[in-house]
Amino acid sequence: MTELRLTQRELDIMSVLWELGEATVTEVRDQVDPALAYTSISSMIRTLELKGYVSHRRGEGKTHVYFPVVDAETAGESALSRLLEKVYGGSPIKLLAHLVDQTRLSEKELTRMRELLKRATKRR
Repeated sequence: MTELRLTQRELDIMSVLWELGEATVTEVRDQVDPALAYTSISSMIRTLELKGYVSHRRGEGKTHVYFPVVDAETAGESALSRLLEKVYGGSPIKLLAHLVDQTRLSEKELTRMRELLKRATKRR
């Protein structure tokens, strides 16, 4: 998998596109931060398009409608890999410990985590 690199604002934009499926620059700006200039959002979306993360189709008039080319799960895998390496020194144990210690997990979530760990153990 090619590593995706998204800035925080690019991630904000991608999140809107993943949620809506497709959107115009105005729709993205309204979801991200209505105070931002239209041209700022437009420029960031064009950058995402150049990176190959977003594409567009012609909308009404001269309007472009943008849609994600990569899915949220793929972006998440890439971001998690970078986080694991850069913050936790490549240690999944440290990441899991932090997640468990710092997050209020429901009993259902803890049960699901146990099931995933059991399944991973059996695969080995």
